[in-house]
Amino acid sequence: MSTLCSCPTLSHITVSADYGADPIWCAVCHSNLDITEFSITDPLDYELFRWTNRYGEWLDFETNQVIPGGHTLETKHNEEGIFLTKRLQNELPHYQFTFIPSQETK
Repeated sequence: MSTLCSCPTLSHITVSADYGADPIWCAVCHSNLDITEFSITDPLDYELFRWTNRYGEWLDFETNQVIPGGHTLETKHNEEGIFLTKRLQNELPHYQFTFIPSQETK
């Protein structure tokens, strides 16, 4: 059994930002995974942290509406997420990573 989630083994991980959560998730049971349990470089860890903290910058939380230019911000966020997912795949090749884009402005 995996010690990171409830699955017998962890082999497939999705990458998706969310509020207050690490950006990696078990693709099977959808448990949020603790990024500190993985051996990634400090620069990648920092970039993932910054990327996750910018999640939702395209929304006005008072009105729950997309801000002007929000679609562009979300597109940029998703492009960076794809890049970071590729970096995770390179640093942790024994896992399969899949990026799940944000679609809040669609």
